[in-house]
Amino acid sequence: MTNTFYTRDLFRWLIAAGAVIVAFFIGLYFNLFVLMFSSFPKDLAEPTAGFTMGLLLVLAGSLLAPRLHLAVALALFVAGTAFVTTLLSYHLLGTLTGGTSAVIFVAWRHSSWRTKRVAMWVGISVCVLFFAFIGLVIARFTDQPAKPEPLAPDLVRILGKNTSLVNAFYCYDRGGFIDNEWLWRIDATPEAIALVVRGLGLHNTNAVPPDFWRMPPHYWPRFMPSYGEAFQSPMFSGDSRGSDGIHYFMVHDKTQNRAFIWVKDNF
Repeated sequence: MTNTFYTRDLFRWLIAAGAVIVAFFIGLYFNLFVLMFSSFPKDLAEPTAGFTMGLLLVLAGSLLAPRLHLAVALALFVAGTAFVTTLLSYHLLGTLTGGTSAVIFVAWRHSSWRTKRVAMWVGISVCVLFFAFIGLVIARFTDQPAKPEPLAPDLVRILGKNTSLVNAFYCYDRGGFIDNEWLWRIDATPEAIALVVRGLGLHNTNAVPPDFWRMPPHYWPRFMPSYGEAFQSPMFSGDSRGSDGIHYFMVHDKTQNRAFIWVKDNF
């Protein structure tokens, strides 16, 4: 009887360990092919991938463990978060939020004090974490707070010794795997913008793609600014992929001394 018990116990521990491995690869491939290698913006995909991975790792092992469910959940939370954020560079806050939500659920599900009052507080805690995660995703999706970045290499090449004419540069990664897209905001003098227009080979246009005004960053224009001017690459397409190569569409806000550039890099 004892041998049977230990055999069954060991078998369930092996199943729990196998479930963690399976959950890891499910999360990994889901995050790679659904989020990272698709058209999801990078700032939206990263926290979502972390949340998914943290949640799956904790739930898979702790719910199938024969006992010590909360201890297993905490161990998987700590080890899983450290592993995926350190070695795989997963988004830390997203992973912490997903793992914490899973630990709270496991603690409630396997507790001896599972009452209506406790269930209410557990529900409130999970909801707070969920809405905090949604807030994080929205903030990342709209690039808040926006942080200036080093100039893109193409702009450094074009401006040469005139990079000091640029006051700030923002880059929003729209994601992609083979084809990639970025949104640039350049705060610079009119002289610098003129150099960029010539260096990128852009020409004037009166037709602005409707999707240009719908881009996610909170600082992106929603309509043509007063004294605004539009430029584009000869082969740029706003409503389809377009041809291979790098293509640009720019709106220059002359009042604010800002240029907004939609970059398409088609393989």
